[in-house]
Amino acid sequence: MERMSRRAELIERVAHLPLFAGLERRALARVAEDLDWLAIPGGTELFHEDDPPDAVYVLIAGSLGAFKAIGSRLELIGRVAPGETVGEMALLSGHRRSATIRALRDSEVACFSLEAFERLARVHPEAMLAIARVAVARLERSQDAQRQNPPPRTLALLPVHEGIDVDAVASGLCAALARYGSVACLRRAEHGGSSSAELHRIEQAHRFLCFVGVDGEAAWNERCRRQADCVLLLADARRAPSSLRQPPPLSVGGQGSALVLLQPGRIVPGAARAWRERLGVGPPFHLRDGADSERLARRLARRSVGVVFSGGGARGFAHIGAIRALREAGLVIDAVGGTSIGALMAAAVALEWEDDTLQQTFHRSFVATRPLSDYTLPLVSLVAGRKASRLLRREFGEGDIEDLPLPFYCVSADLSDARAVVHDGGALWRALRASIAIPGILPPVASGGRLLVDGGVIDNLPVAAMRAANQGPVIALDVAGHHALAGTREETDPPPAWRMLLDHWRGRRRPGLLRILLRAGMVNSAVTAEQHAALSDLMLKLPVDHIDLLGWRHFEDAIAAGYAATRARLAEGVPW
Repeated sequence: MERMSRRAELIERVAHLPLFAGLERRALARVAEDLDWLAIPGGTELFHEDDPPDAVYVLIAGSLGAFKAIGSRLELIGRVAPGETVGEMALLSGHRRSATIRALRDSEVACFSLEAFERLARVHPEAMLAIARVAVARLERSQDAQRQNPPPRTLALLPVHEGIDVDAVASGLCAALARYGSVACLRRAEHGGSSSAELHRIEQAHRFLCFVGVDGEAAWNERCRRQADCVLLLADARRAPSSLRQPPPLSVGGQGSALVLLQPGRIVPGAARAWRERLGVGPPFHLRDGADSERLARRLARRSVGVVFSGGGARGFAHIGAIRALREAGLVIDAVGGTSIGALMAAAVALEWEDDTLQQTFHRSFVATRPLSDYTLPLVSLVAGRKASRLLRREFGEGDIEDLPLPFYCVSADLSDARAVVHDGGALWRALRASIAIPGILPPVASGGRLLVDGGVIDNLPVAAMRAANQGPVIALDVAGHHALAGTREETDPPPAWRMLLDHWRGRRRPGLLRILLRAGMVNSAVTAEQHAALSDLMLKLPVDHIDLLGWRHFEDAIAAGYAATRARLAEGVPW
């Protein structure tokens, strides 16, 4: 009797799946006799890469992940949603498994042996067609390098230590997520005894599920963790992470884990970096108020707007006008990144500077102060760099990148192995100093055995880093433009010094050393322009070609150009 009821339940669960669509009830009953119904805890491996094909699986509930071995680690390359089959590629090709499949959360699958599937295909040929369509769709998705992982559907809010008001955080987050679809908030009191089938029915009826953890309830918290596509670890910034006896398990199967740091209205200096190192997670998310709950919801829903600022010397002042235009248009900036002067602009936005503060600070620092004026004996660079370092510490403070209210990164270039270095942690001023270290003008920054210079040497508009860190719309602001250097007439060899002085006296301009070095440090920007456009949802090339790379006195002109161009483009609408 129990076996009969299990078969009847299995028929009900699989009857709506594409593979069995159109089968009569009697045929479904025969198929059910050949099915094995497996419950797979989150993190469990279904089969391994290079295993021989012995079965086809249909996901009934939950989420599976496909992983490929990259060196010594497994990298998530795709997800399997309820109703989809897995293992069909090996069945069709006869080759060994091409990937490892693991349960990303507690899941249920129906398993066909090869013999059982062959019997199904003879009675129901459309099943083979359904399998082939799934295989083709999966190949197309794997060949699409630009595709993004879908937003998480199930979230788990778990307290890292006692004293966390998880209910309050969940209420604020669920209210914010409701803008993007229906939300079910699952608490232990109402759903502690719910079966997997009941949870699956709730998931089918909602866009998001939010499992609310409880301090001291290990069994419930573990179940929440196993059900989640994304685990949000909640910690109080006022609490010392050293008091935590043992870090909590982060996630199972390969789903994401993130630290949400609850702040008491203002950000507690140093807490974010300490918690990040203690838990071994990525950059934390600061939660201060309702606006931050909205920002977190946008991040989870893949609606978080990231803005990337290019390098470009004095042309970078155009970013100030672009920022003002974006804000006036009602676009909320959720994450920022940049290189060279673009890194400084990104840091100003991440610090939540108002428009007036931003404009006044950059005028004081670059127009009135002239930070590149402390010339030195040019053994390593033309400028000593001490003045620039003092300026960065004065204007941006001594804090860590992790302490910034908004997610931020900047990019430098490692001369040792010619690769870009993304700075998303550590001392902010030091990361900025590396990002603006134009080779030959400012001394490089030594860090961890690396020699770091201006990020524009490798990538003057680091959009790829934003695309990897913030899976939402990306706006790229490019001020590099065309770089005409005055006095570039054809000459086989440089003229002697006396003739250069005579040309200068006659008013005949030649490209100065600073301009040549600055332009040389950005020469790679043109090479990657097509890549930047492909990775951006909105690419704005600000019209500042008329401004010299060292034209600090054109401060107001650059701001006006950036503002006008951005406002005009936004008037046409945004593509999301």
